[in-house]
Amino acid sequence: MWNLLCFNFISHFDVRNNMLEVFKTSIDKAIQALRKEVGEVVLIHHDEADGVCSAALAKAALEKMGYGIRTVCLDKLFPEVLEKTLSRNRVVVFTDIGSAHVKRIESLISREGLAVIIDHHDTEPASRENVFNINPELYGYVGEKDASASTVAYFFTKSVDEELSRLAHLAVIGSVEVPGAPSGLNKLALKDALEKGVVEESGKDFKITAEGFMLSRTRASQILTILASVGYYRGGVEKAIDACTHGFASETLRFSESLEEERKKANKALLALIAREGLGEKKNVQWFDSRGFFKNMGSKVLGSFTSYLSYQRLVDSSKYLLGFMKIPRDIPGYGSLEEDYVKVSARAPSELKSMIDNGSKPPLSRVLPEACSKHGGFGDGHSVAASGVIPVGAEESFLETFDALVETLC
Repeated sequence: MWNLLCFNFISHFDVRNNMLEVFKTSIDKAIQALRKEVGEVVLIHHDEADGVCSAALAKAALEKMGYGIRTVCLDKLFPEVLEKTLSRNRVVVFTDIGSAHVKRIESLISREGLAVIIDHHDTEPASRENVFNINPELYGYVGEKDASASTVAYFFTKSVDEELSRLAHLAVIGSVEVPGAPSGLNKLALKDALEKGVVEESGKDFKITAEGFMLSRTRASQILTILASVGYYRGGVEKAIDACTHGFASETLRFSESLEEERKKANKALLALIAREGLGEKKNVQWFDSRGFFKNMGSKVLGSFTSYLSYQRLVDSSKYLLGFMKIPRDIPGYGSLEEDYVKVSARAPSELKSMIDNGSKPPLSRVLPEACSKHGGFGDGHSVAASGVIPVGAEESFLETFDALVETLC
């Protein structure tokens, strides 16, 4: 019996160790390809703490290689942005965004181009030799449990130069979005951060002790997300990335506090309006429009508000909840979109969550993307939370389609 237990333990250890080595090999191959193409690179990243931290880590690694870097922060990977960026730039790196678009990237990239995707979301293997998909999901890890994009970026950055392991705290901050105790690659990155003295245990959380931080990782994550989302059109993304590598300057903290207060006021005003006027309703769906309350903020704020609203009493907990917000054409670091778009955020309130879990209602990950695609848009997400983009003017027909799809996909 003892021998069998020992064998099982050793076998499990060998498997996990082999997973890590194969994962690291995928990183080394991407780095080798990047070292051959040193020049200019476009770094596309997501607009919350994990996207910001992973971008800061990748930026540090690319700078160490000698690259000149232009960053583009996105809530959604617009097809036209993807197409133009890949056609106009030889090297493009994605962090915390791109995993769901591997095949699209492969179809657009030129033979001379190079794309590197650093992510942890659901994905599929890359089949072209100039597209590198660095994703732990491909090597036996669970992306929503064992790694954040920041942790994947940390292993990438550390492999470029061991000296950059001093940035291990960014993996710890980026991993706040991953629920539960640290496991897999997140646990290894945390171990490095503790050994480097840039993180220490603090009750049930961890305190970031790197120079310029001295606050909990949860609070650091909140500040970075506020800067990048609420301050999206006002230099907040750049301030967030700079804070990752240089710490939070007092000016940056004051800016984040003013943004947080601005968002709270907008949330309060919109909630009061919805309480007075009610939600729009159909058989299976209820919705609201943000009515300009989030003007000058990034579209990520719509998702945060929709999540908050889904727990309020004025919401029918058995119906899908949708929120709409017009997106400005301008994308900092990129330029202007060719069309006007509306962001759609979708959430499942409590009763609906149970119905999705037992299979009596379809998950948002099926309904929303299909509804968006039928109206010239696109979407993605999870079973009880998803988001997408549709052209301005398609809202009414989109709602009709969404409501009907709930019936047909049941």
